[in-house]
Amino acid sequence: MSATKSKQHHATRHYFQAVDAAFDALDQIFETEGIWVRKHNLIYEVVNLHLGHLRWAFECWKKNVWFLDKFNIDLVDSGMPSFQHIMQIENDRARIEERLDELPEPGQIKNEMAELLLKYKQFPDVLQQTMGERMYFEALDKGPAFRPFTAPATVRHSYNPRSKRPYYVVHWAAYDGTQNIPVVYLAVIEDSSPDAPRPIPKKTGPWGDVGGDTLLGDGLPNKDLSDEFTQFVQGHSQYSLTLTSIATAMDKDFATLHPKQLRRFVLGPLYIGGITSHHNRVETVLSGISNPDDNWLLNWTLQELFSKEEVSAKHGLWGRAVSKEIYHIDTGNVDAARNGVSSQEKHALVPHEAFQKAYATGLADSIFDGYQCYVASGDHIIRHV
Repeated sequence: MSATKSKQHHATRHYFQAVDAAFDALDQIFETEGIWVRKHNLIYEVVNLHLGHLRWAFECWKKNVWFLDKFNIDLVDSGMPSFQHIMQIENDRARIEERLDELPEPGQIKNEMAELLLKYKQFPDVLQQTMGERMYFEALDKGPAFRPFTAPATVRHSYNPRSKRPYYVVHWAAYDGTQNIPVVYLAVIEDSSPDAPRPIPKKTGPWGDVGGDTLLGDGLPNKDLSDEFTQFVQGHSQYSLTLTSIATAMDKDFATLHPKQLRRFVLGPLYIGGITSHHNRVETVLSGISNPDDNWLLNWTLQELFSKEEVSAKHGLWGRAVSKEIYHIDTGNVDAARNGVSSQEKHALVPHEAFQKAYATGLADSIFDGYQCYVASGDHIIRHV
């Protein structure tokens, strides 16, 4: 293996080790951070589902790098894998069975590797790549990996006694191809369609609960609008769009759907010392920390938009009046106003050693200003206020 190739593999291993450490710490927050979980219980469950798919994508990529010339990362902005790798997983999903049939079994590959090493004294580069490809497709076959777009699914179907309408709680996800960043959406939408499906009451019987949310699935419960709604959110999931733009367009395009609340979870950027490019302050903190487990900083953002009232608006001189949502924008919050949201929370997760260095160098306040900061220390999370 050439020196350049060896250096690339070392950097790649460093990257995945840091990613694993960051996800492990994030899991601890989601499992133990009572305040965050209680405050955002439903979106926590939804985000946790999609992050599980993202983490499985990373497990697949770990195998993938053994037969790729280069694993591309957005080094400047998100710190996440380039969109091309998300697309590669999507394309490879369609040929899992074909490739597994074509590739030798793991036992056969190992035997050939041992023979090449012991009998012919040669390093099995090609066989190593074959084994990596075999492991990649096996991993891809075992679990759902994060997709370029994950179609909407309904997690709650209930009834608003005040508006006399059924409402849906729907989530979907996307990997923004421009920003190279994963985003998860959760929306509360009322349906005023004359034939809007009513919620199925949950009944408790000898075999447990029947009906209610247990019968929910992909798309909207209103199947007349489900496909069109899926096409809409697929075309309006870019991170560059504000929540106000998305909700207003949805409100306009669907006369009988009334988006009352829209939330967006954005994972990233992820900074890793010696690999990604950072702001100078972050670089100062991460430089000199050699252990990848302690040499990273992960940010995430939670944005929320909610309707403060619904009004009637007349379209055209002879047009009929239709409802229109008026959304609340917190103009007193610079970040919220700039991003067109009612509220915005910024979070930062950092290993204890990196946080100590930030504190010792006097940079902690400037780096984490405006963020809810979490410090990962072994198996514990310290919520730093």
